Amino acid sequence: MSLPHAILGLLTYKPMSGYDLKSFFDKSIKYFWPAQLSQIYRDLGTLEKKEWVTSHIEPQEGRPDRKVYSITEEGKKELLNWLNKMPQSFTSIVRDETALRMFLGSRIEIDEMIFQMKAFVKEKKETVMALDAIADMIQKSDFDKEKVYWLLSLRKGYRIAEAELKWAEECIEELERYKKILKEKEQDES
Repeated sequence: MSLPHAILGLLTYKPMSGYDLKSFFDKSIKYFWPAQLSQIYRDLGTLEKKEWVTSHIEPQEGRPDRKVYSITEEGKKELLNWLNKMPQSFTSIVRDETALRMFLGSRIEIDEMIFQMKAFVKEKKETVMALDAIADMIQKSDFDKEKVYWLLSLRKGYRIAEAELKWAEECIEELERYKKILKEKEQDES
């Protein structure tokens, strides 16, 4: 997936500043395609050079002027070309720090790994609550044509969060069992 194409797609809804785009990302697609404000501004510059977006300055009273971007006809063509082109692979390559930490977990105390996994569970439960809020916002939106697509995308986020939550809870149970076995083994040896 491409951040420039995500930006082009979001600009099909309405003209936005870089800050507006970041806000839109955070309220809609950040759970499967996050972006930093610096990345958004960098790519907006590239998109403008390619003439896929244009910009204009909107003066504001008491605040700095806003640079607002709009998608061009060429930008719309590029987005449609990208959307109609089959991806080379449907496999998402993910760098998963939590899985890496678990893989290397024997290097730290078991109680520390259990503690980290409990924090992971808490965060995933918060993610599900945030997805609930996004689903509610989508249901109340005026974007009737988009709702079904947005909710289907959101469903994938739910499934991933639910799977990660289940995995973490299983890890905690297994680590607790392993901790008990180690403790019993220590007692037998002494």
